Amino acid sequence: MKASQTNFHPIIEGVKQYVIPLFQRHYTWEKAQWETLWNDLMELYEAEQPRNHFIGSLVTMPTTSVPEGVTKYLLIDGQQRLTTIFILLALLRDKAKEAQENKFAEEIHQTFIVNHFKEGLDYYKLQPTQKDQQVFHDIVQGNRPISDHCQIHHAYEYFEKQLRRSSINIRIFTKIITS
Repeated sequence: MKASQTNFHPIIEGVKQYVIPLFQRHYTWEKAQWETLWNDLMELYEAEQPRNHFIGSLVTMPTTSVPEGVTKYLLIDGQQRLTTIFILLALLRDKAKEAQENKFAEEIHQTFIVNHFKEGLDYYKLQPTQKDQQVFHDIVQGNRPISDHCQIHHAYEYFEKQLRRSSINIRIFTKIITS
C-alpha cells in the first residue's frame, strides 16, 4: 500500500465513483462530528490566508470496471467524511439555486457530485450502502429526503441550519471545501 498526501479536488473531480462496500457500516456521523467539520471549515473560511486542512485519510482500492463505464474505487476508509462532504456540496448546490446562481449550481453538481453523462448507478460519484442509498440519491437529485430516520437526512438539515445562521459566500465556501 502506498500513502500520499493529495488535495481533495482531484479526488472528486472527473468521471469516477466511490463505492462503499457492503461490509462497511451505514452512515453514522452525528452532531458532534458534523460540528467538528463545520468548525474546521469555518476556521478556514474566516482565515485571511486559508491553509491546507487535513480532513483525514481516504483508503480506496480500484475495482474492475467495464471499459465504457466509470472508474470505480472501493472506499475502505473515510466513507463517513466523504459522504458528509458530498452532502454538504449538494446543499451548497441547492443554496446556489435558491440564490438564482443556476450556472454555479450546475457547476457544483456536474463537477463534484455526479458523473454527468452517465446513467443508472454510474451517475453518482458516491455509492453508499444499501440502507443509505435512497436518501443519498434523493439529495443528489435535488429532492428533499422523505425519510427522517436516516443520518444522511439529518446531516443535510444540520448543515442547512448552519448555513442559514451564517452569512457565507457560497462560492468561497465551495472553493474552501473542494480545495
